[in-house]
Amino acid sequence: MKTNLKIFLAVTAPLAAALLFCGCAGNKGGTCCTTPAVTAAAPAPAAPAAVPAAPGALALKVVKVDSEETEGEDGKGVNAVDGNPDTFWHTQWQDANPPCPHEIVIELTPPATIKGFTYLPRQDEGVNGTIKDYELYVSNDGTDFGQPVAKGTFENSKDKKTVAFDAKPARFIKLKALSEINGEAWTSAAEIGVVAQ
Repeated sequence: MKTNLKIFLAVTAPLAAALLFCGCAGNKGGTCCTTPAVTAAAPAPAAPAAVPAAPGALALKVVKVDSEETEGEDGKGVNAVDGNPDTFWHTQWQDANPPCPHEIVIELTPPATIKGFTYLPRQDEGVNGTIKDYELYVSNDGTDFGQPVAKGTFENSKDKKTVAFDAKPARFIKLKALSEINGEAWTSAAEIGVVAQ
């Protein structure tokens, strides 16, 4: 009999304690909620830690284009460095078609030693403005660009192109499009980037 009483108390004591401390706000008619009220506030989940910028990350800013289309489409020069391959820089085609060469000047922050650049042609179904022949220049003051550090001809594809050259210190780069793949007047670029040393 004593053993049965001990088992009964062992089973019912926790249930009785839960009923005594039940603090359900919706407790009506003497019926308690099935979950006892929380008596201490649970700690708030920790906020996710900020992801630090990659060491040596560069910010690119367009400071000059010789031509851009802003009426017939969103062909602003800044689209060439916005990190979005679905937007692109396109030279003017509405009301005028200024011929090649075309150029875009981009500032690097902070200045860096670079050993190459990248060119991603427009990624939509169009090809107008895709660069064929090019020259790339670097500068520390944005005025004196000297001789090109790289020049050549891009293959006719929508693939990202990477051009390497001897490492050069630079605060500015200038990409000059000498011709377009179909011999047209335009230039376009989805993304232009640099390869830092």
